[in-house]
Amino acid sequence: MDYTVFAPLHSIGRRVLVIRYTALTEGNQLGISVLMAVHASDATDLLDAAIASITVEQTRKPDQLVLVKDGPLPVKHSQVVDRWQSRLGQGLEVVSLHESSGLGGALNTGLQRCQYPLVARMDADDLAFPVRLERQGAFMEKNLDIALVGSSAQELDLEGNPGPLRRVAEEHDALVGRLWACPFIHPSVMFRRDLIRGVGGYDASLRRRQDYELWFRVAQAGGRFANIGEPLIWYRFNRDTHKKQSTLAAWRQGVIGFRGSRKVGLPVWKQVACFAPFFRSLLPLWAQHGVYRLSSPFDPRR
Repeated sequence: MDYTVFAPLHSIGRRVLVIRYTALTEGNQLGISVLMAVHASDATDLLDAAIASITVEQTRKPDQLVLVKDGPLPVKHSQVVDRWQSRLGQGLEVVSLHESSGLGGALNTGLQRCQYPLVARMDADDLAFPVRLERQGAFMEKNLDIALVGSSAQELDLEGNPGPLRRVAEEHDALVGRLWACPFIHPSVMFRRDLIRGVGGYDASLRRRQDYELWFRVAQAGGRFANIGEPLIWYRFNRDTHKKQSTLAAWRQGVIGFRGSRKVGLPVWKQVACFAPFFRSLLPLWAQHGVYRLSSPFDPRR
């Protein structure tokens, strides 16, 4: 049978998105699609390991992996994808884009091909813990009011050396209060497909921080948030990560956060604090990484 879940609106949200979920009978599970995009700049060995970790190495296997080729790929990348296509068969749907549309556009294309009501995001260079889909799937089946659940993450450098544990807040109210600082690790997130489609999916015009902007819209629509405290992914992060964040990109991130924080009614100081990454980006690269590490114990996302 079906029933309707009305997600409570945040205090000044603009609208309520009503989604119909199928009620579970004992022993049944909601199907899970995994959504991943791959670009020519991704390392082939990391891509191969990422696919393995989220498919055959899971204690609860996904029902579908949607892999979007974001533009033409080198031969080595295509060979990795072809090998997995042979191994997973119909469990892997490959979507090829003739030219790169950016992560947001690639994910939107893939989202339309996801066949199952739960969608787990995965990046092409991260690793999933074997229990990730089991833990998040069970959580979403038990908590039908939750639109999106993420997790903590264990940092990992490109050589495979573990870094600090990146913890996150867990409860909805705390997460809404921390939206200005993006309290979700994007590749750790599992969400309800129809809700994300209902708010318009990712903003394809944004080259970076598509997830950050999307979470504000989910909050405006009344979606409820959660994080699982245990780490469920190995998250690639090292000094080079800061190179991806130019001063212009950091400014644009601040604008996204400022506008979103204002729309969901966060205090003025949190709206202004969205520009902290911009000011950090003005420092030399070595100093940016140092400031990040020194400020980690005070990270407002935790």
